[in-house]
Amino acid sequence: MTNTQALAIFCKTPERGFVKTRLAASVGDQKALEIYLGLLKITDGETRSFSSSRNLFVTSALEDSIEKMRSTLQQHDLFTDPKTSFTIQQGEDLGQRMSAAFENLFKNHRSVVLIGCDLPELTSALISNAFDALQSNDVVIGPSCDGGYYLIGLNKETPDLFKEISWSTEKVLNQTLEKAGRLSLKVQLLDQLRDIDTLEDLHFSKLK
Repeated sequence: MTNTQALAIFCKTPERGFVKTRLAASVGDQKALEIYLGLLKITDGETRSFSSSRNLFVTSALEDSIEKMRSTLQQHDLFTDPKTSFTIQQGEDLGQRMSAAFENLFKNHRSVVLIGCDLPELTSALISNAFDALQSNDVVIGPSCDGGYYLIGLNKETPDLFKEISWSTEKVLNQTLEKAGRLSLKVQLLDQLRDIDTLEDLHFSKLK
């Protein structure tokens, strides 16, 4: 294996009208895009120390190639490190896309942590703590205030963990924990944090 650890980052290309659509309903498409670019900048900065194992899984509103997606991000001076890999997300729903990303990375790694790009409080230490937790747990989860999670890490491929989950609802975390219990997986929870999806989330954050 080239590296025992892999960091997966799920993001959308910064396109007006495509990102932060729930927030855009309150602040408009342009402001939502600016906020998302700020979140991407935080994510890029806090994950740069993992560049040797940093894997970006990208999606776009357009039928773009991965080269165009990479170019769109790098035009904003984001994820320019040449060691960072870029892959198009695969799957019909979020669960399928995350499962596919884990399957991809477990071909060459022993532990994988996956995060999104919605967390203003993201730190490199938080990610390191997640990898540390995987040394004695099967699953590590960072719960978000909306009933979902901002981070999930595994030390083995576990596709069933992403099936029959009510994605984009307040049930995601509880359903995932119930599924982990049925699969006899040992779970470690990190601190609960707030990601940015709505105007209320924005009011609680340092982003304005």
